[in-house]
Amino acid sequence: MNWVRELLDLYDRQRSLVGKPDKGRFGETVVLLPPFHTTVKAHITVRITENGEFIGALKAAKDDALTVIPVSEESAARTSGTAAHPLCDNLAYIDGRYNDFAPVPDKNANEKHRQYLEGIKAWAESEFSHEKVRAVYKYVLREHTIEDLLSAGVFEADENGRIPEIKQLSFVRFSVEGEFGQSSQRPECWLDDELRDAYVGFVKSRSGKPELSYLTGEVVPVSYLQPKKIRNEGDNAKLISANDDSGFTYRGRFASKEEAFAVGYEESQNIHNALKWIIRRQGKNYGGLTVVVWESDLASVPDYNDSADDISEAAALFADDEDEEKGWTNSAAAAKFISAIDGYRSKMQYSSSVVIMAVNAATPGRLSVVEAASLPGTEYLDNIERWHKDCGLIHISRAKDKHKYYGMPSVKDIADMLYGDDKLLPTVCNRLRPCIVFGKPLPLDMVRTAVRKASSPLSYADKIEWERMLSLACSMVKKKEIENGSKEEWKVSLNTESKNRSYLFGRLLAVADRVEYRTFEPNEERQTNARRYMNAFSLKPFRTWKIIAERMEPYYQKLNKNEALKYKHLIEEICESLDENNFADDTPLDGLYLLGFYHQAYDLRAKTKNNNEEESHND
Repeated sequence: MNWVRELLDLYDRQRSLVGKPDKGRFGETVVLLPPFHTTVKAHITVRITENGEFIGALKAAKDDALTVIPVSEESAARTSGTAAHPLCDNLAYIDGRYNDFAPVPDKNANEKHRQYLEGIKAWAESEFSHEKVRAVYKYVLREHTIEDLLSAGVFEADENGRIPEIKQLSFVRFSVEGEFGQSSQRPECWLDDELRDAYVGFVKSRSGKPELSYLTGEVVPVSYLQPKKIRNEGDNAKLISANDDSGFTYRGRFASKEEAFAVGYEESQNIHNALKWIIRRQGKNYGGLTVVVWESDLASVPDYNDSADDISEAAALFADDEDEEKGWTNSAAAAKFISAIDGYRSKMQYSSSVVIMAVNAATPGRLSVVEAASLPGTEYLDNIERWHKDCGLIHISRAKDKHKYYGMPSVKDIADMLYGDDKLLPTVCNRLRPCIVFGKPLPLDMVRTAVRKASSPLSYADKIEWERMLSLACSMVKKKEIENGSKEEWKVSLNTESKNRSYLFGRLLAVADRVEYRTFEPNEERQTNARRYMNAFSLKPFRTWKIIAERMEPYYQKLNKNEALKYKHLIEEICESLDENNFADDTPLDGLYLLGFYHQAYDLRAKTKNNNEEESHND
């Protein structure tokens, strides 16, 4: 996939939204930026007249601080050094008397102010000038911005005439109020579309000699300085950079950075602005890894990282056992999930495509494209549906109500259950993405880790957390069996026809667990012998089963005669399905024993409820 072309197409398709506020993934304001603009968090709004006379000033509210400002090629990429923005900037750039008020003088203040005046003057005196630019230029020439802020009560000076907070609250934006402010345009410079268009024209008029863009192959004015703030407003990592002339960024292959890369200035702006916007609008962060998924026409699509519960917004318990026997499409929770997928399909054009991009920073200054893929929208939805179908079992939500849902947990939950280390979340996300989006095989080491952890219930202080781990392990085992071409169909319901040795031993363990559990007193919390010996059972099933079976006898005595007889008959039926050689085989079980345990345990719980055997505590 050509991710550059996809981002350019995204920008072109959404040009009608350029400069218009939108809602981000956290409810914050996001803007698809016009070329040669960026966003900053402004601290102060200065109000002036069209003649550059001061009216007043106030601190910007936190929910209104995001401000779109014009930038030069140099200032858009500034991280250190000096590079003035053309209109709105920090006080060290705007007011030449900054060092008279700053507690710690800025040694570059004079140069910053010189650059600022030079830049705004060039724009104000050009054919692409604007009334508001000329008004701001007249105002800053007066050299008393900081004094005005003191008089307006924005700042307070100490006994030495210094302003302690001047460095922390220093970014200034302008509102120019006059007759033109009563027209269709707002007085706020950052909300004026005509002012933005004027700056775009000004930059284009000063563009250099056209050269070959390495990104698109077109001959256009190029740029060697690229924007930052890609993943968030504080992000200094850049996608394209070659500013290390003393390291190994390009040396050894090229004589200069100009030979190493050249990117069209405007197309670079559009690419970066599109990526910033779509990430803020619907991207997700996984421990530094940022992933964003979008459909070509911005139709809603499910995030492959989400759980089936998130996608279908399922909140009800799974269907009853009889309904489950009907299979995937007719179960209540599964039907709700498929209905959600079908709803996405109904909103999607036949020719639509889905783009997946993932970016991560190896260092604070370098951002890499970890994934860039595009596939037909219907294929994307089919693959997500297949993932949750192939892995589909009942899972317990991590929401407060601990409701149950059918499908597969989210990638974040999988990473947390498998490794419990946030630092590994990006790795897990990168490894599972091909499995979910492209149908690639599930990593075997993850399956083994899940089986190993689920086989150790004593490692979990919280019973619910172990049950979540068990469900995850069973889902992964089920998925791996399907990938390996298993002829057996593994559903939620118990497979009484299976002759698989591991599966049958798992069923035996579940019956032993149930027999002891049925004798618990109200609110009694302890591990059954079946769970205490679970890890040993998985390694030496024949030998360990003898121990577990012997310890079941006292619990049979506590049950009523009919119920005890029922469990004994069930154990006999399972043992009959195990031939003598398989039963006496003491080699370790594979992961299917967990699936047998899971299916049998669920079946026993469901039948207990259906038979109105009131239990003393919640299953």
